[in-house]
Amino acid sequence: MTDEATDTQVPPIPTYLLDPRPVVILGTLAWTLALLAHMLMTDIDMRTVVLCAVGIGVGAVGSIVYALQRRAVLRGSAGAQQGLDFDRG
Repeated sequence: MTDEATDTQVPPIPTYLLDPRPVVILGTLAWTLALLAHMLMTDIDMRTVVLCAVGIGVGAVGSIVYALQRRAVLRGSAGAQQGLDFDRG
């Protein structure tokens, strides 16, 4: 008798689900569109303008951090974060 739970193999997660770039890009684009839409209004509330600008800034900083970490992984740095080379050969 073999245990069926130990014989099954877990399939790998598809590459398109591992890539955070589309989510970050779409989120930053959504904040940018919200900022532009709000700026076209006649009655502007500065709190929402600042909120949208901070959303864009967080997306930009996140993109920069991800790009630096990915570059370190692809370079082979010993202290680099693991798992960012999901689409490399």
